Amino acid sequence: MRHIVLLMLVAWLSLSCSLDSFLYNQEKLNHYELSTAVIPESNRRMVSFESEGNTLYGFYVFRTDTLDLGLTVLYCHGNKKSIEEYWNRVEFFYQMGLRCLVFDYRGYGMSEGEPTAIGLYADGRAALRFMQDSLRVDSMQLVLYGFSLGNVISIDLAAGTVNPYRLIAEAPFASAEALLHNSMPLDIPGSFVINDNMNNAERVRSVRTPLLLLHGDADDFIPWSSNGRVVYDNAPQPKELELVRDANHTDIPWIMGLGSYQNRVLDFLSLAPD
Repeated sequence: MRHIVLLMLVAWLSLSCSLDSFLYNQEKLNHYELSTAVIPESNRRMVSFESEGNTLYGFYVFRTDTLDLGLTVLYCHGNKKSIEEYWNRVEFFYQMGLRCLVFDYRGYGMSEGEPTAIGLYADGRAALRFMQDSLRVDSMQLVLYGFSLGNVISIDLAAGTVNPYRLIAEAPFASAEALLHNSMPLDIPGSFVINDNMNNAERVRSVRTPLLLLHGDADDFIPWSSNGRVVYDNAPQPKELELVRDANHTDIPWIMGLGSYQNRVLDFLSLAPD
């Protein structure tokens, strides 16, 4: 009887449950409501660009004073809601003197379409082209920063499309299959529900730029031992690790202390180019 139940569950998963419904928690918006407490409207610009026929929306944030460090972050956010959810992260970069492009993947916020695993890669490449063509960001001025799901884009770009100045990975999962196994009590092969395995642990082997990996040792959504550790171990040198004690999935800057988090990132970015 138990085998029958398992087979029925696997059949249901393979037919009815996809990686898309498992990974994505998007929110559709008609407009964005973003705080101006840290970043004045004069220092941000709403932008749009095309990705496989879908118009994607984002914001380019910049400084016009002596604090500008001349580096631009492509921030690839997590799976939750939209840019609005991660605007405080953009504020952190602005305070550090970093320019930033943050954008919503297809199906998120104001961006058109529906999210898919393969679509994430295309959206990331489209964002990079926009930075290169419209913002005139050179690779040695480019910092790729992925948070959670966003690491799928940033690691993939750094592995084969562009050699950025630096790559920062916060709370990456090893692969979609590893993430699925962390979240489900049954040992179900990921191939039943995953069309693209989003294998960060494998793709990171091809990265040739300095990497900083941040992970909370108390992360109960993407556990360190089976995810961040695997990605870090597979990454070539040069690489640095910041394992944050007592931090969960979303609170690394606050557990570290905002000043300490910002200084850690700036210290990493100030390394002499290799």
